[in-house]
Amino acid sequence: MFNLSYRKNWTNPPWYSSYEKSNYGDFFYSLMRLYRPEKVVELGTKAGYSAYHMARGLKANGKGTLDCYDLWGKYEFSSVPQAVAEKNLKKYKNIVSLNLRNAIGVDKKYKKIDILHVDLSNEGGILEKIIPYWIDKVRQVIILEGGSKEHDKLPWIKKFKKIPVEKWLTDFTRKHPNIEHVTIEPFPSVTILRKK
Repeated sequence: MFNLSYRKNWTNPPWYSSYEKSNYGDFFYSLMRLYRPEKVVELGTKAGYSAYHMARGLKANGKGTLDCYDLWGKYEFSSVPQAVAEKNLKKYKNIVSLNLRNAIGVDKKYKKIDILHVDLSNEGGILEKIIPYWIDKVRQVIILEGGSKEHDKLPWIKKFKKIPVEKWLTDFTRKHPNIEHVTIEPFPSVTILRKK
């Protein structure tokens, strides 16, 4: 059962998240409750919207930790200071660790994790630098921001000639037939990857 009591006193912090409009927070919370992971890693935290809801689920489970990685103010495009994430997530400081660092190479810090969430201005090029290094380390699921046709029409994807996420997913699962995925809409969409 979903615990929506957090909404009673919701003061709506500044999330700066495309997930917020479509209320993906309950989706992230539900995944934590369903899978009951011990170790979750998030690459791309920004102000902490998805991290907040994953931590909420981990707390309800009574177990699990979440390691978040982001460049925050050092990211060259749209971001927020790390202090914004710290403020938004202070309620879960015993569950969540915030780490200032580039997401590429973080995989080397872990032998195995349960769930990976990737939200790094996702496009095929960045996913190709991340997912192949995590695929055998993730026991349960990988959650990707994007994957829908609508997401792949974002102006910056076309302007900078980036590889659409949908195309990357098709190519990746063709090369790795033991991997399956499903994309959930609405915008910005979320894709779940897992081993068959």
